[in-house]
Amino acid sequence: MHKAIDIHGHFGNPERFPQSNLEKEMYRISLESLKKNYVQQGITAACISPMEGIFPDNTDALLDANRYMEELAEEQDWIYQWVIVNPLMPASFHQAEKILKNRKCVGVKIHPDAHGYSIEAYGKEVFAFCNENHTLLLSHSGETLSMPEQFVPFADMYPTVSVIVAHLGCGSDGDIGHQIRAIKQASYGNIYTDVSSARSILNGLIEWAVRNVTAEKLLFGTDTPLHHIPMMKQRMEFAELSEEEKECIFYKNAMKWLPKDDSNTNNEE
Repeated sequence: MHKAIDIHGHFGNPERFPQSNLEKEMYRISLESLKKNYVQQGITAACISPMEGIFPDNTDALLDANRYMEELAEEQDWIYQWVIVNPLMPASFHQAEKILKNRKCVGVKIHPDAHGYSIEAYGKEVFAFCNENHTLLLSHSGETLSMPEQFVPFADMYPTVSVIVAHLGCGSDGDIGHQIRAIKQASYGNIYTDVSSARSILNGLIEWAVRNVTAEKLLFGTDTPLHHIPMMKQRMEFAELSEEEKECIFYKNAMKWLPKDDSNTNNEE
């Protein structure tokens, strides 16, 4: 079993999510259960954003969610924080600027579709902020307001900003190739994707992605608790890839953005 870093996880209260009450119950998981699942699968570190910040009631709810995750990351050595920014809530930029100084904060998370803005309209503002703060950007992608190709002009405008257009294979129009096309279109090689989409279980999708953009452009992610951690891990374990390619996706690609001196993130033997 390979060691791994989960670049894309969530934790918290899913009450404001738009899914049915029954489905939201499936998203509820205790911290103890979350850690147990990770340990069982050899996942030594998780980069997590608070669920309360994905569909917040208001600005205060978003700021509170980020503060909670900041505290949790400090308490739990295996948790690293994505600080959520919403350009429609300017106070989130001010808060993120401070939180990004923490060694346990890996970067900025955005969700255009949940927050109700298009990346085409606000991408420059978000990328400029990440550029000024020398930080990594993770975005939900593949839906109307966040098509991966729409990130390319901003990635080209800010070549030092690395962006993960999440959810390989996710396309609200039924097209599973958006994330890979965006990676190939980027002039400076600063666009990546993760395998956190349920579409990753599609036969051959991950392997096709590696053939097209190499394993260096993919990162392991589960999107927990929306997805079952062991299922996402085992899909990668049994992918028809070389050992070197699997290691790149499981942890090596993520290691360059996480603290080098932490035992949880340094998975090199």
